[in-house]
Amino acid sequence: MEKSNVLKSYLIISGLLLTLIGASTLIVPAEMKSTAGIFISDNINILNDVRGMSALLLVVALVALTGVFNQKITYTSSLITPLLFLSIGLGRVLSILLDGMPEASLLKATGLELVLGTIGIILFQKFKLKLSK
Repeated sequence: MEKSNVLKSYLIISGLLLTLIGASTLIVPAEMKSTAGIFISDNINILNDVRGMSALLLVVALVALTGVFNQKITYTSSLITPLLFLSIGLGRVLSILLDGMPEASLLKATGLELVLGTIGIILFQKFKLKLSK
């Protein structure tokens, strides 16, 4: 099965973005979160939680990137990647509705997550029959 260059590009861009964010936040969580006005350096419990979620981002990044080169997991990577983006984006929207408006950088992240998630779902729908073969 020939994979779409558009799908490959999506998985590469998503994988690299998730790798950058996941690895950086896993290694230096307090510094990464402080760029959005979130200060966690004195709270071991929040640091633990942030590193745990960062590891999840990093693993999904690796699945996305592997899906570009390994046809056996392209279907999985093209499904799990947009679902991750949409779940984070929709969680942020719920937080906005329940908790109020966050800092501008978090609003931009929400928009990017929703856009990347929506694009990914559209691509998955377009190529799912080809991917499942």
